[in-house]
Amino acid sequence: MNNKNVLIHVWLPPLLFVIVCLSLNYLAGSLDLAYVVDERSQRDFNAALGMPLIIGYLWLAIRIMHRRAGRRIADFLVSVRRVDEYPQHIKKLEKKLITQVVIASALAISITMIYLTTEGLLALDLKPAIILLNAIAVPFWFFLFLFIMQSASFTRYMYRHLVLPSITRETNFSHCKALCDLGLSNVSLALMMLMLVPIFWLGKPIPVIDLLILMVMVVFMLALLFLPVLKTLWLMRTYRAKNIASIETAIEAILVKRRSGLNNERTAAQLYRLNQQLEDMRQFSCWPRDIVQNIKIFIVSAGVPTSWLLMAWFVK
Repeated sequence: MNNKNVLIHVWLPPLLFVIVCLSLNYLAGSLDLAYVVDERSQRDFNAALGMPLIIGYLWLAIRIMHRRAGRRIADFLVSVRRVDEYPQHIKKLEKKLITQVVIASALAISITMIYLTTEGLLALDLKPAIILLNAIAVPFWFFLFLFIMQSASFTRYMYRHLVLPSITRETNFSHCKALCDLGLSNVSLALMMLMLVPIFWLGKPIPVIDLLILMVMVVFMLALLFLPVLKTLWLMRTYRAKNIASIETAIEAILVKRRSGLNNERTAAQLYRLNQQLEDMRQFSCWPRDIVQNIKIFIVSAGVPTSWLLMAWFVK
């Protein structure tokens, strides 16, 4: 599949969904500014704009995440010479996806029904615009829960089934940076989603309870995504320290032999090779050195509070 077909395959379904939802909301009147006359209509306008955009983003992010995860798993298995295990890992992840789709669907329907019941929106004489918003709320919660579960499960799966069985081998711990790269990529996707949240605050005061709930969700989500990354970093640093100590011990043993008079080409070659390994090991960075990735995370991390502060200033 060439790059053009990949872009169409990944981007087209979410994009079409967003366009269709926005068009239907406009035709129903919830996206028409002429009908925004009070706080209730403003809330409907924000929901009609925000939910389709966030659904489209989450759908696209999940598709991107799947491609990146598959590529990272393949790269890792190639580096540790276990390529034949790739199909079984993909099958396990597909089973996880099916389970998580069922869970996300149940949660989405449950939350939507609870909200509609408490707000008294289950009546049969509702306006078409309200009925449409109620229907869009189901995929909104579905993709939100599925995104959280998928982004967390990929890094946790790689940590449990790829990193832990491989990192104990002396030459394999450096390849575990693939999990760190995937984890940071998922964090950046989650942070970019949070930048869309202020859409729901357009033209209305920001409830304090909304901010508190959102902050709790942000802390929980980032902790969930970062935990496997931090565990992998700790293991990599531990095994790097062990390898450095082992190489230094081997170098010391050769130097003792040379001082005792055993000095030949073989020991000189061994000493040179060990010194090279020691230098490489000391220069090895456990944290990914992908400058573009790190800059992206910094910009997005700064963009989340900035967008929230700008929205708070705008609605004053």
